[in-house]
Amino acid sequence: MTYPFPAPATTILVVDDERISRRVAYRILSEEGYRVLEAENYPETMSVLSQARGRIDLVMIDVVMPECDGVELARLILEEWPDQRILFMSARPAEVLMQHGLTSLSVPFLAKPYTRDEALAKVREALERRHAAADPPVERRKKERLRGK
Repeated sequence: MTYPFPAPATTILVVDDERISRRVAYRILSEEGYRVLEAENYPETMSVLSQARGRIDLVMIDVVMPECDGVELARLILEEWPDQRILFMSARPAEVLMQHGLTSLSVPFLAKPYTRDEALAKVREALERRHAAADPPVERRKKERLRGK
């Protein structure tokens, strides 16, 4: 299935600690015409985002990663770049994702392993969503932290 996407110069940052997962996403997305960047961890992600200066349209983040899990990484990204679109992905069961803070079913999420069509559909969905509706658990946790809960 071919989508009437991407817009010219649509850039996606794929964040995953597993190289093979990053390469699969890279291949699928670049073959569809997206500009794809990769990061393995928190420091690389923040470096790429800083250098891009707001020109990254979507960050695809693996939920379960060492050092800084994907939900925490998304929170840190959104503190610095509040309008950044996020797409979570994982091969883990729902119970594990909940332990890592992904508690809302309304966030854009891509289950691994995924097909080319599944990945492209989720990317398109995430790119088309308004940010405020895309990540309520991150916003809720941020507000709770500010209120001292």
